[in-house]
Amino acid sequence: MRFRHPEKQAVGGRSQAQGGDDAKVFSVADAAKSLCRLPPVFQRDTIRMVITEARRIFVGDLTETPLPEMLATIHRNRVPGVLEAQLDEFSKRVSIINGDIIFASSTNRAESLGDVLLGAGRITVEQFRNSVLRLLESPGKRHGQVLMEMDLLTEDEMRAAVLEQVQRIVWSLFDLEEGLVTFTLGEDRADEVYQLRIPTPRAILHGCKIVADAKRLVSRLGSKGAVFARPPTPEHLKEFQLESGEEQILDLVDGKRTLVELCEKGPFSAGLNARLLYAFQCLGLIHKEKDATSGIHVQVPSTDPSS
Repeated sequence: MRFRHPEKQAVGGRSQAQGGDDAKVFSVADAAKSLCRLPPVFQRDTIRMVITEARRIFVGDLTETPLPEMLATIHRNRVPGVLEAQLDEFSKRVSIINGDIIFASSTNRAESLGDVLLGAGRITVEQFRNSVLRLLESPGKRHGQVLMEMDLLTEDEMRAAVLEQVQRIVWSLFDLEEGLVTFTLGEDRADEVYQLRIPTPRAILHGCKIVADAKRLVSRLGSKGAVFARPPTPEHLKEFQLESGEEQILDLVDGKRTLVELCEKGPFSAGLNARLLYAFQCLGLIHKEKDATSGIHVQVPSTDPSS
């Protein structure tokens, strides 16, 4: 996966060129290397300032590179930053530190914490309105803090609610099939009260399982006669734990079985097995050794991965 850098930026903050033929193409790995090459005199605050000024440093096109592959590249290189997707009038941001997801936010009010709690019946309409009024009186506070001050939720309940909200936002991004995604280097939300940690490999696996239409993703595995093998486990994944069923289908990959055989022999439905194999490929747990010349692809249900 590669991101396009739409503008060149001098360290002093002066923009030199934008877009057109002067635009450069960088990978996330290039970004990590460029940060490492900065001389010692550059302190962390200076680096953050430069990154903040250079908005939309890297841009990825979802029609060329699906989100799971973008996330896998970011995680592999342990790059801190903010992934942002624009959906019509709404935008969604995913904050990443050390390659893992720590927070997500959305400008869509329906995905705000208060609306999520209200929709789930955890607070009443009256309680919601009163909390909003208190929030307006204390602009420096978060909605969650106000709700706890009103004794409507305990701290544990609030943390669980924030995790649910963040997961909803992240899972929704896997359904995007087109549009641009920006990745801005630098730590964001490092001071978040409820800073979470969702391992990006787990997010990729879960997102691939639940995506509404996985046909485009699974088609990237190749034809049904494609043969996959297992390379040595990547260093950055050696501590990552797969679930039992995930391990079972990964163990079937032996460099001999074809894609259709793996989907048929796996522990889940053929469709769900195919989704997992695609996620494994994104993470570098398997790679395609050869593909058949046939153009026939595995058929994957678009709405129910378990069927």
